[in-house]
Amino acid sequence: MFLKTIIREYYKRKPLEEPPSLHKREIALESLEDSAYIRHLSFAFMDQLYNYILSVKTPLHLYYSSALYSNPSAQLMEEKLWEGSELLFDIDADKYPECASKLYICTSGELLGSNAEKCPNGSRPLEYTNVSWSCIIKAWNSAVKLVEILHSELGFRDIKLYFSGNRGFHVKVADDHALTLSRDERRVIAGYVSCEDLKAERLFPTVKNTVVFSTSEYGLRRRVLNEALRRGKAVFREKAYGLRKVYLLNIEDLSEILRDECVDIDKAVTMDTSRLSRFNYSLNMKSGLRVTSLDLNRSIEDRAYKDFSPFTGTVKVKPTITGTLEALDERVELVKGEVIRVDAYLGVYLVVKNVAVPVDTSDLGVKA
Repeated sequence: MFLKTIIREYYKRKPLEEPPSLHKREIALESLEDSAYIRHLSFAFMDQLYNYILSVKTPLHLYYSSALYSNPSAQLMEEKLWEGSELLFDIDADKYPECASKLYICTSGELLGSNAEKCPNGSRPLEYTNVSWSCIIKAWNSAVKLVEILHSELGFRDIKLYFSGNRGFHVKVADDHALTLSRDERRVIAGYVSCEDLKAERLFPTVKNTVVFSTSEYGLRRRVLNEALRRGKAVFREKAYGLRKVYLLNIEDLSEILRDECVDIDKAVTMDTSRLSRFNYSLNMKSGLRVTSLDLNRSIEDRAYKDFSPFTGTVKVKPTITGTLEALDERVELVKGEVIRVDAYLGVYLVVKNVAVPVDTSDLGVKA
């Protein structure tokens, strides 16, 4: 009832951004009431959608299709009659090796270290992953780089960037010529930005373990040269190896630069022409934070998880475990059964992670 109340209170404010051509989108949600994944919904107007999520099913997660369909409510995909799909990219911070610290939680109240396979009572523990804000910033930098590649090298213009409301970012391309790209074409684009199957020896041939660049490079070679110059690794020569006005880069430095210039994306998301996408400003109830569109000109380095929460004030919660937990970049000391008061955004997070239950929510507020 706590989650149902705050979710519906949030959506009563009608915060969602309406996607273009709503009537051609399949709408889907995961229901709080029964954990059912409900698909093949269709609404001609946003008011109809709000009526559904406020009176029929409460969404833990709310999606619309990246695809446009003539008949979006059809149960079979081939009967939906596909008209085109936005081009999507997904970047998650927990994909970086140093950004996926895990703990294991026992329903009996124990908080275990990493690699725990069994609780003291013999049951299987629940996995808990913490992602620091510094890792979110790392994913942000990758997302910004991705947008630059899509714009400068692939010529896309209608590009939007979103915080997923949990641990990563979504990039969405809606140019008209992107809508009709085939799965194979999307696979090629995914391979380009991620450098999948890159044959470096062909794109960056060497002379005596040195890569030679001209002053007029394009694409990935231009990107690598610019980064090499920024790092002070590329050396200009008026003449070298029979060529004039070139930059030289050691092959060992090339490998390091390539690791940073290739963007790690979930390729399956980009290739999928029927992928579902979260509504902008919907709640992501894996965390209690909201999906938020971002301005590329404003860095998120001075922001924090709490800035993406619509919940204000404080709540009292009763932990169901004992131990020290890193939660939304906050260090929280929990003692099973011992009531604590925390900021609302943190309290909601602890509840959705099943490590606490709400006790007093009288000071909790909701904003659009």
